[in-house]
Amino acid sequence: MSHILVVEDEEHLAIGIQYNLETEGFAVTTAGDGQTALTVLAGQGGEASVDLVLLDLMLPGMSGYDVCEAIRRQGNDVPV
Repeated sequence: MSHILVVEDEEHLAIGIQYNLETEGFAVTTAGDGQTALTVLAGQGGEASVDLVLLDLMLPGMSGYDVCEAIRRQGNDVPV
């Protein structure tokens, strides 16, 4: 089963996206800000490995662009 990390700060949108993806058979983890997303990605491994990141651009604290740059600096080539 593919695992998708949804990074969205608006909870109602994150819930809707998560519901729709899970209905299609994906495992979904949500994060409400960039730092949480980076923490999830840094701690991944085994069955929890993230296969795709759906990333909002306007996030609190750090933009989606900054999150993507940080993901790449970590050497992670997960599709974003």
